[in-house]
Amino acid sequence: MERMQELFNEAEILRLGELRRRLHRYPEVSEHEHETARVVERELRERSVPDRLITGLGSMGTGICALYEGRRPGPTVMLRCELDALPIQDLGLHEHRSEHDGVAHLCGHDGHMTTMIAVAHSLRQQPLEHGRAVLLFQPAEETGTGAAALLEDQRFLELQPDLILGFHNLPTFPTGTVVARAGTFAAASVGFVATFEGRTSHSSYPEYGLSPTSTVSQLLEFVNGLERQHEQSFIARSTGTVTSAALGAVELGPNFGTAPGEAVVMGVLRAYHDQDLGKLKSLVSDKVRQLAEAAELHSELEWREEFPATENDAEVVEWLESVAEAEGWQYQRVEEPFRWSEDFGRYVTRFKGAFFGIGAGETQPQLHSNTYDYPDEIIPVGAGMYRTLLERFTGGIHASSSS
Repeated sequence: MERMQELFNEAEILRLGELRRRLHRYPEVSEHEHETARVVERELRERSVPDRLITGLGSMGTGICALYEGRRPGPTVMLRCELDALPIQDLGLHEHRSEHDGVAHLCGHDGHMTTMIAVAHSLRQQPLEHGRAVLLFQPAEETGTGAAALLEDQRFLELQPDLILGFHNLPTFPTGTVVARAGTFAAASVGFVATFEGRTSHSSYPEYGLSPTSTVSQLLEFVNGLERQHEQSFIARSTGTVTSAALGAVELGPNFGTAPGEAVVMGVLRAYHDQDLGKLKSLVSDKVRQLAEAAELHSELEWREEFPATENDAEVVEWLESVAEAEGWQYQRVEEPFRWSEDFGRYVTRFKGAFFGIGAGETQPQLHSNTYDYPDEIIPVGAGMYRTLLERFTGGIHASSSS
C-alpha cells in the first residue's frame, strides 16, 4: 500500500478514474480501436513522454508500444493490456455508460488501459535504475486476432522481451488479490459454424425434401456431450457448448408451410491443453461430415476466433509468488485453470512470461455481464503491483525522480 501511495497521490488517482470512465463511455470493438488508440497515444505523449513510442503496430494499425529506458543496461520487461470492447449493449446505471449503441467495455479493458497509463506516468516520474520497460497496448484480444497480428510485425518482434507479464481483473475474488497458477492459466478455445444445406418441401409432404432437422438435433446432443462421451481420451477437462442453432428461414413472418432445407449450428470448444483442442476439432469435424453424408446434405464447417491455452512459466509464477509474499500482497493460487480464453497465450509461446489475475471484488458482476463496470479502486493497486514487479525483475529504481 505504501508503494501505491508513493506513486499515486489522491489527485492523480482521481484523474485516472476520470480517464477510465472516459474510455468506458466511448468503446470500440475488436480491430476497430482507432479512436481508443489515439486517446492512448495522446495520453502517453502529453503526460508520460516515453523514450520511444511505436505506433500503428499490427495489421489493424492500432497497436502501441511505449518504451522507458533505465539508467543502466538490464533486462527488458514487457507489460501488456488490451484496447478493445465487446459487441454488447451497456445496461449499467452509471453516468459514464457507453454512448456507442451495442458496444461496451464489459470485460474491463478500459481499466487495464488506465492501469498501464498509470504505470507509464510513474516511469516518467521515477525511472527504472536498470533495464527497460515496454508497455504494450494491444488491439483485438476478444477475437483472438490481436496478439497474432503483432507477432507478425517485425517492429514488435525486434523488442524481444526477457519477460512478458499481463493481468486480468477477476470479479468474485477479493479486491486486490493476486491470483495465479503455474502451467495452464486460461483455456484454449475455438468457435465453430456448421452449415447444412438440403432441399425444402411443402410441410405437408416433408418426405419430398431433404431436411437437416434430425442432423441438427444429433449435432446438438453430440457437442453438448463431448466431455462425457470422450473424457478418457483427453489430458484434462475439454468441453463443447452449442451457442446458437437455426433451422429454415423466416420470410415475411412464420413460414409454417415449408419444411426446412437449411440450418446453421454455432458453438465453442474449450480445452485446458492445445492438443485436446485439436482432438475436439477433429471429433466435431468428423461428426459434421458423417451426419451430412447420412442425410445427403451439403455441409461446411468454419473455425473462428481460435485461442491457444495460456501456459504460465513455472519459474516466473514461483518468482511472482515470492514477490507477493515479500510485499505483503494477498495471494491465491487456483487449482484449476480458468475456462475463458486469452490471446496472451500466443506471447508465452515466444517469450518467457506469465498471466495473472487481480481480484475486482466479491460482489462484482461477472465479466461480459451487461452491467459490468471496472472498479476504479483497483487501478492504483494494479499499477503499484506492475511497478513492483518491474523493479524486482530489472533491479531497482533511480533514487531521484523527474516530472
